Amino acid sequence: QGINDLVTPFFVVFLSEYVEEDVENFDVTNLSQDMLRSIEADSFWCMSKLLDGIQDNYTFAQPGIQKKVKALEELVSRIDEQVHNHFRRYEVEYLQFAFRWMNNLLMRELPLRCTIRLWDTYQS
Repeated sequence: QGINDLVTPFFVVFLSEYVEEDVENFDVTNLSQDMLRSIEADSFWCMSKLLDGIQDNYTFAQPGIQKKVKALEELVSRIDEQVHNHFRRYEVEYLQFAFRWMNNLLMRELPLRCTIRLWDTYQS
C-alpha cells in the first residue's frame, strides 16, 4: 500500500513543463498524446530509479522500512531522550507511527508542494 503515491511528485513536476496553471487541478485530458507519453516515460524512469534504492521497503517483511524505523528510534533516543522515554513509558512503538512515513516517504503527511520541495532537496 502506498507505493502508487510515490509517482505523484514526478508526474506533477513533469506535467508542470506543459502547464502554466495549477497542475494539481489540471485536467490531463487536455494534453496531447505526445505530451502524455513524455510525462509518463519520464515519470516511469524516475520512479524506477527511486525504487532501485529502496526496493527492500517493498519486499516480504519490508526489511528496508524496519531498518529505517529502528534507525529513527535510535536517533530519537540520542537526540531527545525525554521523548524517547515518553514513548517507552506509554508503550508507543515507533513502528506504529513511523511505518507510514517510511512506506510513503512522507507523501501522505505533507502537502504535495512540500513533498516535491523535500524530495528535490533529498535528490540534489
